[in-house]
Amino acid sequence: LALSSQTMARALLLSLLAVLLAVPANGQGICSSPNDGHGGHIVDITATIRASLPTWLSETGLGEGHRTETWSMLNGDDANASELTFSAHTGTHVDAPRHFVPWKNQHGMETVDIGAMNGPALLIEAYDVPVLNREALEALDIPNAGVSRLIIRTDNTRRKLMHTTAFTPDYVAFDTEGAKWLVEHRPDIRAIGIDYLSIAALDHLVEAHVALLDHGIVPIEGLVLDEDNINVGWWWLHCAPLKVEGSDGAPARAWLTPVNDPAGAKKPPRKCGQ
Repeated sequence: LALSSQTMARALLLSLLAVLLAVPANGQGICSSPNDGHGGHIVDITATIRASLPTWLSETGLGEGHRTETWSMLNGDDANASELTFSAHTGTHVDAPRHFVPWKNQHGMETVDIGAMNGPALLIEAYDVPVLNREALEALDIPNAGVSRLIIRTDNTRRKLMHTTAFTPDYVAFDTEGAKWLVEHRPDIRAIGIDYLSIAALDHLVEAHVALLDHGIVPIEGLVLDEDNINVGWWWLHCAPLKVEGSDGAPARAWLTPVNDPAGAKKPPRKCGQ
């Protein structure tokens, strides 16, 4: 069947318009909206690595020696280039199982499931609680099912501990019984974020870490969960730790994007027009 050039041109134009309408601006093949976790505003919950950053057991924080400029354009070099020197557990970071679990000594950062750290997460508050023990966790009413990632904002945030250079030993975190309770009663949780340098209280450092890490929970520590721009409820958590082979931990960039609800978050991205 012969078609006129005008008809062919019209058909080609319609086909092109259909393609353009079907592909969103982000090029990912899905429609994005401000509240579905795939678009909208981004809330950075990462601590900035700077000299004043609190570090483990230190009164003086990270200090100036964490970054050395080996090349400097101010000194006539063609580019600026830096070398970084600091602990794998600096600022916002992720723990690998080998950090505390002797029988998982081969499980470094390269083995940590990145999927556990990325997806819908429930952010809850535990204020006026000195330690995340069994009683405190029972009172928090964490859902029995449907929660894979849990972010806990505590008095660490209200005390601005991630903005305080000197190490604070009485930070809020899990004790051993609290960690064991969570593993037993909320076994679906795969990642937990906390607003200070350790998910385990100082007096329960080893045992609480072992209970969580041995169960396969990924601790995301040192989050900055300011109350001004982060409400309680469901968020889409994004966390990208460095993939350092054999390391017991690694610094990470972490951020939140809005999500409507956990049921909607678990659905596949909408196709355009749906």
